[in-house]
Amino acid sequence: MKDIKILKFAIVAIVVVALLVCGVLVADRTGVFQEETTTEPVTIATTKITFIEGITLTEAFKLLEQNKVCSYDALMNTAQNYGFTDYKIYGDIPDDESRCFKLEGYLFPDTYDFFLDESPESVIGRFFSNADIKITDEMRARATELGYTMDEIITIASIIQAEGAFPDDAATIAGIIYNRLDDGMRLEMDSTYFYVQNDIASSVGEENIEKYKEIYNTYECFSLPQGPVCNPGMFAINAALYPVETDYYYFCHDDKGNTYYAETYSEHLRNCDEAGL
Repeated sequence: MKDIKILKFAIVAIVVVALLVCGVLVADRTGVFQEETTTEPVTIATTKITFIEGITLTEAFKLLEQNKVCSYDALMNTAQNYGFTDYKIYGDIPDDESRCFKLEGYLFPDTYDFFLDESPESVIGRFFSNADIKITDEMRARATELGYTMDEIITIASIIQAEGAFPDDAATIAGIIYNRLDDGMRLEMDSTYFYVQNDIASSVGEENIEKYKEIYNTYECFSLPQGPVCNPGMFAINAALYPVETDYYYFCHDDKGNTYYAETYSEHLRNCDEAGL
């Protein structure tokens, strides 16, 4: 028994010495991590940021810079050039040099905790880790069943989201998009026009946007845009995967959020007039 007591005392003494020498990392309630040592404590500040559904890549990166997480330029350079091959979602993104922002659509909207002055690879990896949980193999199988890639589904979902759809009308708007695609019609979605004029132009310059107008502005191209036009939330992605079958080809919203649907263009014009557009 005496030997056991001596052994216990020795173990406790070793633990105490180790804690004094190495320090212990603890977190307080303010989101600041402190390393307790016998010398000065080392603090690592954190910040919590919410990215709303429909935020664009440029908006997200500016928000991260404003919150002192990482610089906009570092994030943009990493997004365009770094291979995030450890994440399954990254494999859904085509290697397409004509796409303006490679990772647009894949910064999954949610609330995240970041360290200040965090590396851009780590910051973007947080979005991908979340997306790897949310985007399942069942979703990819459903996309294949519809005859689309998962990237095309994300693109469709981004249009649904950017068009101001609500959870209760998103699947019907998805059905309208599929109707127009199936009939070879231009989508003619305002969100794709404004994406070129705002996000793309602010990044590449007004003088360089002509080539992007032809592949992103759905008033000009007979197909989906070259890539997503925002980062959609789950309700928009699910709507793109499970659209409502409908005879509608047009829709609009009034300033109260009411949705008007139409089968013909003339009916759509009457709806726009009624909606005050």
